[in-house]
Amino acid sequence: MSMAFVGTEILILGYLAHLDYWNLRIPNRGIFSLLALWVAQLYWVPNPLWYQDLIAATVLFMVGLAFWRWRKINASEVKLLLVAGLILGVIGTIIFASSLPIILTLQRLFLLTWKRHASGHHPFWRRLRILVSKGRVPAGPAIALAAIIGLIGSQLILITAL
Repeated sequence: MSMAFVGTEILILGYLAHLDYWNLRIPNRGIFSLLALWVAQLYWVPNPLWYQDLIAATVLFMVGLAFWRWRKINASEVKLLLVAGLILGVIGTIIFASSLPIILTLQRLFLLTWKRHASGHHPFWRRLRILVSKGRVPAGPAIALAAIIGLIGSQLILITAL
C-alpha cells in the first residue's frame, strides 16, 4: 500500500516541477494534493511517529523562509519544501537535505555551460534562454528531484530494514 502512495507522490512532484519550470510558480492545488495524500497515507498506513514528520516539515519550512527572505526562492517553492518535509519523514528529509545542494550545484554548473549545448529551437531551450535572461531559474525542479530521491531512498532503507 505504501508503494502506491510513493508512486503517486513521485508523479505529483514531477508534475509540480514541470509547472514551476514553465510558469515560475507552483499552484496551491498541487501543494494541497500532496498534503491530502500525506493525510490519507497516515490514515491507511498508521505511523506512530507522525509528529516527527511535522518536525522535519517545520525545519524545511524555516530554511525555506530564510531563502525566501533572501529572495533566492519564491513562496510557492517554500510551500513545496513544507509539504516535502511531511511526505519524506525524517529519513527522507536527511537524504533530501544531502542531495539538494548537489542537485543545485549541478544545476548551476549546467547553467554556466548550457549555451554550448543549446542548439536548435526546442521549447525547452527557448524557455531556458528566457529564464536566464530574466535572471530567474526556478528551484522547484531541483526541490522535486531531491524529494523524489529522498522518497526512493527512504523506501529502500525501510525495505532493507525489514
